[in-house]
Amino acid sequence: MGELVIMSKKELERLPIIHKVINKQLTQLEGAKILDLSERHVRRLVKRIKTGGDIAIVHKNRGIPSKRKISEKLVNKILEKYQSKYPDFGPTFANEKLLENHNIKISRESLRKILIQSKLWDAKKNKSENLHQWRERKEHSGEMIQIDGSHHLWLEDRLDQEFCLLGYIDDASNEVFAKFYEYEGTFPILDSFSDFVKQKGFPCSAYIDRHSTYKTNRQASIEEELHDIQPDTQFERVMKNIGVKVIHARSPQAKGRVEKLFKTLQDRLIKEMRLADIKTIKDANKFIISYLPKFNKKFSKVPKRKHSLFKPVPKDFDYKWQFSIQDSRVVANDFTIRWCNRLFLVSNPYLSLKRQRVIIKQALNGDLRFETKNKVLTVKEITQKDLSLAKQDYKKIIKILNAPSHRKSKKSWMDRFYIGKPKVALVK
Repeated sequence: MGELVIMSKKELERLPIIHKVINKQLTQLEGAKILDLSERHVRRLVKRIKTGGDIAIVHKNRGIPSKRKISEKLVNKILEKYQSKYPDFGPTFANEKLLENHNIKISRESLRKILIQSKLWDAKKNKSENLHQWRERKEHSGEMIQIDGSHHLWLEDRLDQEFCLLGYIDDASNEVFAKFYEYEGTFPILDSFSDFVKQKGFPCSAYIDRHSTYKTNRQASIEEELHDIQPDTQFERVMKNIGVKVIHARSPQAKGRVEKLFKTLQDRLIKEMRLADIKTIKDANKFIISYLPKFNKKFSKVPKRKHSLFKPVPKDFDYKWQFSIQDSRVVANDFTIRWCNRLFLVSNPYLSLKRQRVIIKQALNGDLRFETKNKVLTVKEITQKDLSLAKQDYKKIIKILNAPSHRKSKKSWMDRFYIGKPKVALVK
């Protein structure tokens, strides 16, 4: 019995044509055109078959294991590491961690095939469809940043509490800034924006959703209607003061870059914090400071234009009072100011101060500041009992003003932040 030779369909189709070339029934050029091969390769095949017979048309590497084949030992090691440490990681992210933490170098596609063959990854289940057309990026960094908050179980069962990641992404460069908070509100957005400005400067515009923190839903007051003024949120007011244009998106898809960022972070950042055994929000904020430079190095893009549109912060810029909550009250005839169920007495009153409107600023650390159009007022917090006493004997007001505060000092908003939502901070 002769030797059994396995040939592919293509090789079987080539063999008769090559024989015709050998028998001078076709020229090498004609044979090359029929087989859609180069004339040089046809000469090579003719030479092989003349010296080695018909079996020589079979590729020499057939049946020989590839020298680049991943060994079974390495495959088992990869599967053991994947199942023990990275069971819910995707092939791309798992490939990075295998190289970073275990010095196992393998291509992403090879790892994906190994995981699919071992039924540890479902390619169809994890295939996403892009249903929305992406808007073209801005050309300059700082031209527009997208901001949003993502409430999620960022620390999984180690904290078992949903909290918010406020994320910023530059529309042109994809550079990310982020910080964790217990909730999405006025204090967190002003605190995070202040930190962002310290790092980058003032952007030209901020693209943000219509959350009540960022866009007011109330009707305009009579005074606002008379002056044709649209009511602003605290965030919008601060942005106007520092020259940042606020653009409100009308759908999640409109701010797709920051939405996609959260999808990536909810996969990668959660797993990174799991590997680092992060258990508190404070530790998570410390971790993200060192994590974001690596993340930006991997995912940021080079803007179309080199010139950055971030505006530098003036040297005398007052972060404390620029990024503050503001309210207004009228000075009563007895030189007192009532605000948030609290009573304040002006220390150095003058006659024209009566019925003047005072701006009350509350800093993020809880400090208060009382301002008229022309000056900053010095005030003392008193009780209703103190006020009644002062009305009976005006001289006693001097003692009240010089006495230590009746109210015990409390923690600032930043100190109380991780215990609960801030209410009203106190005068120090």
